[in-house]
Amino acid sequence: MAHISINLLPIEYTQTTLKQAKFYKVQALGIAIILLMVFLASLSVALRVLQNQNIKGVASGVSAQEQKINSLKDKQVSLLLLQNRLQVINQYLGISSKQVKLYQLLDKLIPQTVIINSFSVDKSGQIVISALMPNSLILDDTLNNLVDKQMSGNMISQVSIDNISRGKDSVYRVSLTIKPL
Repeated sequence: MAHISINLLPIEYTQTTLKQAKFYKVQALGIAIILLMVFLASLSVALRVLQNQNIKGVASGVSAQEQKINSLKDKQVSLLLLQNRLQVINQYLGISSKQVKLYQLLDKLIPQTVIINSFSVDKSGQIVISALMPNSLILDDTLNNLVDKQMSGNMISQVSIDNISRGKDSVYRVSLTIKPL
Protein backbone atom coordinates (compact mmCIF):
# COMPACT_ATOMS: atom_id res chain seq x y z
CA MET A 1 0.00 0.00 0.00
CA ALA A 2 0.85 3.46 -0.54
CA HIS A 3 2.05 5.56 2.24
CA ILE A 4 -0.53 8.16 3.07
CA SER A 5 0.01 10.91 5.58
CA ILE A 6 -2.56 13.28 6.82
CA ASN A 7 -1.60 16.45 8.67
CA LEU A 8 -4.25 17.55 11.06
CA LEU A 9 -2.22 20.35 12.60
CA PRO A 10 -3.09 23.88 11.78
CA ILE A 11 -0.94 25.66 9.14
CA GLU A 12 0.27 28.30 11.62
CA TYR A 13 1.76 25.56 13.74
CA THR A 14 3.76 24.15 10.86
CA GLN A 15 4.95 27.62 9.87
CA THR A 16 6.08 28.37 13.43
CA THR A 17 7.86 25.03 13.65
CA LEU A 18 9.60 25.77 10.35
CA LYS A 19 10.59 29.22 11.64
CA GLN A 20 11.77 27.70 14.91
CA ALA A 21 13.78 25.06 13.04
CA LYS A 22 15.33 27.79 10.89
CA PHE A 23 16.01 29.86 14.03
CA TYR A 24 17.65 26.87 15.74
CA LYS A 25 19.81 26.27 12.66
CA VAL A 26 20.92 29.93 12.63
CA GLN A 27 21.59 29.76 16.38
CA ALA A 28 23.57 26.53 15.98
CA LEU A 29 25.55 28.08 13.13
CA GLY A 30 26.18 31.23 15.22
CA ILE A 31 27.27 29.15 18.21
CA ALA A 32 29.57 27.12 15.94
CA ILE A 33 31.08 30.33 14.55
CA ILE A 34 31.48 31.76 18.06
CA LEU A 35 33.12 28.52 19.25
CA LEU A 36 35.40 28.58 16.20
CA MET A 37 36.34 32.21 16.94
CA VAL A 38 37.01 31.38 20.60
CA PHE A 39 39.16 28.43 19.52
CA LEU A 40 41.12 30.57 17.04
CA ALA A 41 41.53 33.36 19.61
CA SER A 42 42.78 30.95 22.27
CA LEU A 43 45.09 29.35 19.70
CA SER A 44 46.54 32.74 18.72
CA VAL A 45 47.00 33.66 22.42
CA ALA A 46 48.75 30.36 23.07
CA LEU A 47 51.01 30.87 20.03
CA ARG A 48 51.80 34.40 21.17
CA VAL A 49 52.77 33.14 24.62
CA LEU A 50 55.00 30.47 23.06
CA GLN A 51 56.57 33.00 20.69
CA ASN A 52 57.20 35.43 23.57
CA GLN A 53 58.96 32.66 25.48
CA ASN A 54 61.04 31.82 22.40
CA ILE A 55 61.86 35.51 21.87
CA LYS A 56 62.88 35.91 25.51
CA GLY A 57 65.09 32.83 25.27
CA VAL A 58 66.74 34.06 22.08
CA ALA A 59 67.15 37.59 23.52
CA SER A 60 68.83 36.23 26.64
CA GLY A 61 71.10 34.09 24.42
CA VAL A 62 71.97 37.15 22.31
CA SER A 63 72.75 39.25 25.38
CA ALA A 64 74.95 36.45 26.74
CA GLN A 65 76.80 36.29 23.41
CA GLU A 66 77.18 40.09 23.38
CA GLN A 67 78.71 39.98 26.86
CA LYS A 68 81.04 37.20 25.75
CA ILE A 69 82.08 39.21 22.66
CA ASN A 70 82.63 42.34 24.75
CA SER A 71 84.83 40.38 27.15
CA LEU A 72 86.78 39.03 24.16
CA LYS A 73 87.31 42.57 22.80
CA ASP A 74 89.38 43.42 25.87
CA LYS A 75 91.42 40.28 25.32
CA GLN A 76 91.84 41.16 21.64
CA VAL A 77 93.25 44.58 22.53
CA SER A 78 95.67 42.94 24.95
CA LEU A 79 96.69 40.35 22.36
CA LEU A 80 97.32 43.00 19.71
CA LEU A 81 99.43 44.97 22.17
CA LEU A 82 101.43 41.85 23.04
CA GLN A 83 101.83 40.99 19.36
CA ASN A 84 103.24 44.45 18.64
CA ARG A 85 105.61 44.18 21.59
CA LEU A 86 106.79 40.76 20.42
CA GLN A 87 107.45 42.14 16.95
CA VAL A 88 109.56 44.92 18.43
CA ILE A 89 111.44 42.42 20.61
CA ASN A 90 112.05 40.18 17.60
CA GLN A 91 113.48 43.14 15.72
CA TYR A 92 115.99 43.72 18.49
CA LEU A 93 116.80 40.07 19.13
CA GLY A 94 117.24 38.32 15.85
CA ILE A 95 116.08 40.26 12.87
CA SER A 96 118.69 42.75 11.70
CA SER A 97 117.52 46.10 10.44
CA LYS A 98 118.70 47.61 7.18
CA GLN A 99 121.04 49.95 9.02
CA VAL A 100 122.65 47.07 10.93
CA LYS A 101 123.15 45.05 7.75
CA LEU A 102 124.79 48.03 6.04
CA TYR A 103 127.02 48.62 9.06
CA GLN A 104 128.14 44.98 9.02
CA LEU A 105 128.77 45.17 5.25
CA LEU A 106 130.91 48.29 5.62
CA ASP A 107 132.83 46.62 8.43
CA LYS A 108 133.79 43.90 5.94
CA LEU A 109 134.49 46.21 2.98
CA ILE A 110 136.56 48.95 4.64
CA PRO A 111 140.14 47.85 5.44
CA GLN A 112 141.42 47.91 9.02
CA THR A 113 144.01 50.56 8.18
CA VAL A 114 141.31 53.13 7.47
CA ILE A 115 140.60 55.40 10.44
CA ILE A 116 136.94 56.42 10.58
CA ASN A 117 136.42 59.84 12.17
CA SER A 118 132.64 59.93 11.92
CA PHE A 119 129.95 57.54 10.81
CA SER A 120 126.21 58.27 10.57
CA VAL A 121 123.26 56.26 9.28
CA ASP A 122 119.79 57.72 8.76
CA LYS A 123 116.43 55.90 8.72
CA SER A 124 116.56 55.23 4.99
CA GLY A 125 119.96 53.61 5.40
CA GLN A 126 122.03 56.39 3.79
CA ILE A 127 125.51 56.45 5.32
CA VAL A 128 127.89 59.40 5.63
CA ILE A 129 131.48 58.51 6.51
CA SER A 130 134.41 60.79 7.26
CA ALA A 131 137.67 58.81 7.24
CA LEU A 132 141.45 59.03 7.11
CA MET A 133 143.22 56.76 4.59
CA PRO A 134 147.01 56.32 4.81
CA ASN A 135 147.69 56.13 1.05
CA SER A 136 146.08 56.16 -2.37
CA LEU A 137 146.14 52.35 -2.74
CA ILE A 138 143.92 51.89 0.31
CA LEU A 139 141.64 54.67 -0.98
CA ASP A 140 141.34 52.90 -4.36
CA ASP A 141 140.74 49.50 -2.73
CA THR A 142 138.07 50.91 -0.43
CA LEU A 143 136.23 52.67 -3.26
CA ASN A 144 136.49 49.61 -5.53
CA ASN A 145 135.10 47.38 -2.74
CA LEU A 146 132.17 49.74 -2.17
CA VAL A 147 131.35 50.05 -5.89
CA ASP A 148 131.79 46.34 -6.73
CA LYS A 149 128.32 44.73 -6.77
CA GLN A 150 129.63 41.29 -5.84
CA MET A 151 131.57 42.60 -2.87
CA SER A 152 128.70 44.78 -1.65
CA GLY A 153 126.10 42.03 -2.11
CA ASN A 154 123.91 44.36 -4.20
CA MET A 155 123.14 46.39 -1.09
CA ILE A 156 124.79 49.63 -2.24
CA SER A 157 123.32 51.59 -5.13
CA GLN A 158 125.57 54.66 -5.17
CA VAL A 159 128.85 55.83 -3.63
CA SER A 160 129.71 59.50 -3.89
CA ILE A 161 132.79 61.33 -2.69
CA ASP A 162 131.69 64.55 -1.04
CA ASN A 163 135.16 65.77 -0.12
CA ILE A 164 138.71 64.51 -0.59
CA SER A 165 141.95 66.15 0.43
CA ARG A 166 145.57 65.13 0.94
CA GLY A 167 147.54 66.52 3.81
CA LYS A 168 151.29 67.18 4.17
CA ASP A 169 151.57 63.84 5.95
CA SER A 170 150.29 62.04 2.75
CA VAL A 171 147.09 60.98 4.56
CA TYR A 172 143.87 61.31 2.56
CA ARG A 173 140.89 62.84 4.31
CA VAL A 174 137.72 61.55 2.60
CA SER A 175 134.03 62.22 3.12
CA LEU A 176 131.78 59.59 1.47
CA THR A 177 128.03 59.28 1.07
CA ILE A 178 126.74 55.74 0.49
CA LYS A 179 123.15 55.17 -0.65
CA PRO A 180 121.62 51.71 -0.20
CA LEU A 181 119.29 49.94 -2.60
